[in-house]
Amino acid sequence: MYELGNCTECTTCGSCQQTPNVDTPILFCMNCQPSDAPCLMACGENAIEVLGGAITINSEKCTKCRECVEVCTFNIIKI
Repeated sequence: MYELGNCTECTTCGSCQQTPNVDTPILFCMNCQPSDAPCLMACGENAIEVLGGAITINSEKCTKCRECVEVCTFNIIKI
């Protein structure tokens, strides 16, 4: 979990809001319950998946349409 002062700006958790320099969509989020996650509901490709309670992006299914980015209330998704 992110703690102030411990951030290394690695972009792994999304809490620091740094934009990663990668071509692969990044998401590992535990801010929403999967049953209520707007990104999961918005994804028409079913690329947003639940893995061990965390919401993640399956980069093989993701078309980078950014629908999930538009509805994420925490601004965590990086595409």
